[in-house]
Formats: sequence, structure tokens, C-alpha cells
Amino acid sequence: MVITALILLGFTASTYGTIIGAGGGFLFVPVLVMFYDISPEAAAATGLAIVFLNAAAGLPVFLKQHRVLLRTGLLLAAGAFPGTLLGERLVRFSSEAVFYALFACLLIGLGLYLILKKTPQAKDEVAATAENSYTLNEKELNEDQTIKLPVLLGIGSMLGVISSFFGIGGGWLLVPILVYGFGLSLKAATATSIFALALYSLSGLIPGIVNNAVDWNIVLWSGAGVLAGAQAGAILSKKMKGTTITRLLATVVIVIGASMIFQM
Repeated sequence: MVITALILLGFTASTYGTIIGAGGGFLFVPVLVMFYDISPEAAAATGLAIVFLNAAAGLPVFLKQHRVLLRTGLLLAAGAFPGTLLGERLVRFSSEAVFYALFACLLIGLGLYLILKKTPQAKDEVAATAENSYTLNEKELNEDQTIKLPVLLGIGSMLGVISSFFGIGGGWLLVPILVYGFGLSLKAATATSIFALALYSLSGLIPGIVNNAVDWNIVLWSGAGVLAGAQAGAILSKKMKGTTITRLLATVVIVIGASMIFQM
């Protein structure tokens, strides 16, 4: 029953995470902390391993669909690399109470903002959704070349710290930034988020491997569900409306914020 539960957990977290560009760790890590005899450090490292598997498994589908902004994703990942090292040290040596409280408030506020604010949806995306297809539009391709390098590196660094500290990736925060900050469609934002996440989650995972913090037994069985869930999520995200993805993302950040309060 434990093995079956881990496989189902991996599949559910991966499918949901891939749809919203978040990696799945936001569901996986809280469950590990609440229901398995595992330390926060081990849960974060194991969760990051699942995030990497999820992102790496779903990425080929997004690349095939031509939804990824490569320059934006690469620069975000480059900025995240040093942040992941800092996050890994923080989870081992820092007191988490104040950070959890502040971050929980940020997440709940972000979730409410996403629910209340009308989703910007370009005509091209509306038409593409109706046709069950999507391609990057000219505005998004221009944005990929014009977003300033220091901005992307700074955002990436923040995401790297969050990713390693909590073991939940950072796509749930990156997607709103790309959509509301840079005007990208949800289709492009989720795919680009998964691309960046696949790169920087690997760098954050390496210290956990070196420190023997990863529970490989959990990764093995959950990974089987993750591989299937990532494919399902990537396919479903192409068929879903942007407003639906936004609601899912808002739900996620509010749940994460609430769970952090209860973990304090």
C-alpha cells in the first residue's frame, strides 16, 4: 500500500505541477512531512529530486509544441544556480519560523491576486485554445529577446533560493511573474517555467545528493508516477484554457501558504 500510495502521489503531483508549470513539489513535500517519518532537510532534498524528474520528463513535450522561450529560460536558470546553493545551506542552518510566516502571507496574497485579477489573454491564444493548438506569437518572441539580463538573473536567483529551501520548485511564483510582469501568455509561461525548472532544480539537487539527504526509495517509487504524470500534464495543459490554468495556480499558492502556517 505504501508503494501504491507513492506512485499515485507522484502521478498526481506531477500532472498538476506540469499543467501549471510548477514541478509538483508543492504537493509532494507537504505530504512527505505530514505522513512519512522524514526530516525537513530530507523532505526538501527528496522533493527537489521529484521536481527535477517532473520537469525533465515534461520538457520534451513542451519543446515539441514550440512553447518554450529559450533565452528567457536559460537566463532564469543561470541566475538560479547560485540561489539553489544558498537555499540548501539555509534549510540546514537557519531558523525557518519567521521566513515561513512572511512567505505564507506572500503566497496567500498572490493567490488572491490571481483569483481577483482578470487573466490577460491574447486573441492569438484564445483562437489557439479553440483549435487545440498553440504557437508563440510575435510579441512573445520579441519579449524573449528584450527582457533585460539583470532582471532575469535576479528573478532566477530568488527562485533558486526558494526552490532549494522548500524543495518545491518555484514555477508557481515564476508563472505569474512571466504573465503579469512581462505580458507572456499562460501557455508560453508554463512551458518556459518547466524548462528553467529542469535546469536549476538539478543544480539544487546536487548538494542534497552529496549530503545523502535524498530518500532514494521514495524517489524510486514516486518517480514511476512522475514520469507518467508529466506526460499527461503536458498534454492536458495544451488543451486547457488559460483561465483554468490561472485558477489552478491560484489554488496552489493559497494551499502552500496555508500549509506553511500550519507547519510553523
